[in-house]
Amino acid sequence: MNYETLDIPMILNGELIHPDQADEVRVLTYESGVRVRTPRPTPEHVARVAGARRTVGRRLAALSTDEITFFLGAVSDEWLSGQSEGRRFAEEYGHRVTGYAPGMMTEDYTTIGHFMNERFHTYDQIAAEFGNEWILDEWVPHQLCHIRAFPRGLVVQYLVGNLPLSSLYSLLRGVITRNLTLAKLPSRDPVSAYGLVRTMLEVDPGHPISQSLSLFYWPQDDPIGDLALKEADSACVWGGAPAVEYVKRHVREGVPVAEFGPKWSAAAIDLTACDPDEAAYRLVEDACFYDQEACFNTQRVYVRGDVTEFVDRLAVHLERFSTRFPLVGANRDALAHRSATTLEAGYLGLATRSGHDWAVIVADGEEPSAHPLTRTLILHPVRRWEEVTRRLDARSQTLSVFPHELSREYGTEWAAAGADRITDLGWARMPRAGWTHDGVYGMHPMVRLVVLERPRAEFGKYYPRPEDYSGWQRKHFAGEEWWAVPWFLRGGAPAAQAAGEVSST
Repeated sequence: MNYETLDIPMILNGELIHPDQADEVRVLTYESGVRVRTPRPTPEHVARVAGARRTVGRRLAALSTDEITFFLGAVSDEWLSGQSEGRRFAEEYGHRVTGYAPGMMTEDYTTIGHFMNERFHTYDQIAAEFGNEWILDEWVPHQLCHIRAFPRGLVVQYLVGNLPLSSLYSLLRGVITRNLTLAKLPSRDPVSAYGLVRTMLEVDPGHPISQSLSLFYWPQDDPIGDLALKEADSACVWGGAPAVEYVKRHVREGVPVAEFGPKWSAAAIDLTACDPDEAAYRLVEDACFYDQEACFNTQRVYVRGDVTEFVDRLAVHLERFSTRFPLVGANRDALAHRSATTLEAGYLGLATRSGHDWAVIVADGEEPSAHPLTRTLILHPVRRWEEVTRRLDARSQTLSVFPHELSREYGTEWAAAGADRITDLGWARMPRAGWTHDGVYGMHPMVRLVVLERPRAEFGKYYPRPEDYSGWQRKHFAGEEWWAVPWFLRGGAPAAQAAGEVSST
């Protein structure tokens, strides 16, 4: 195969370092015929990132949320218009390295652009996670204290390649919390994050946000990862169990880790209480976008009602989805796994239906041993919704339901069984404002919540009033009684009177 060589510079504190400027380069190859060259990071590069905490880190921490959203808005103007070199680069090569349909990549790029452009999204996300949209800007009252969120310093982020939007959003979490970011680019998609940061550099290379971002690529076994994690004040890791465990083992004691490891998702559909055709096209959207590689993509479907007719409707909408977003980049191993799974299902006597880009298996009783992804839906006919509860576990993420009334009756039960998120069928990839991520808030590990207590002279509502306000602290530290005795404890007042149960007259 004749490969097209694509150079992706390392970004070091907002500075581009091209492969031709590096002592060594890493090379990644893709089935699409693209070969990526990128500089190999060195211990000196990591040290320079860590050293920027004392300079760029202070400038970044001094930014207000207003100033951050102003900059992100300017970036989004260039990004959404398609005028920036970074966006054009991402559009041209993102689908060629990920294997996703070009339209899928474009939708993700547009979504992150709107998040940056519409400033309320940033304020709303801060308020959702911390209870107050000003907590990163000022001290906010909290009972007898004031609380303010401060950046931890350097966040090392292990980005993920199977969901472009996740990498871009993860970078913005670091920006919003005013942290320096050293991001490990994923081999599956080194393009998307680079394209976005490149656009920031085009808008203003001297801005503290631009200079706070570093993008390196290294393979999992490269010792540079150990050095980076030893410098981390916070870490964020997306990916499989090995990556998550590696990061947790190598950070320093006390360094918080935001982990978004492997999860699986499902759907619960009551065909007797909804339009089966609507259920079918909603389900296809949840299962097939990102070719079923995202954690929130539906893999297993618990269905009550006429499954045979439902499979017919699914086949129609799966073909329509394939016309819009063809399965262009699934690797041979994944397709072989899907083929083996459908053969196994047939051997077990299960009903199957297949198209070029998809498969449906009706697992009534027996079921295949493993899920192959690649737009494969495994339907489980159920009679009672308690059957769904029994199948959920600690690795469950999103449970899509239709009609929504199911969530009102069984939502608490399903959440207790392991579901982290319960949402309308068809909307799994578009969480609503206020959402939690795998049962947590993603920005919390990136900040310190510092408390400024009110002076003890402010009693608030929690303490008895002092007998002598001017001298109560001296009595307290001398071990003497300093508080005013309530009237009902003075002079032996009858208990009933003290409790207010009878009149004193």
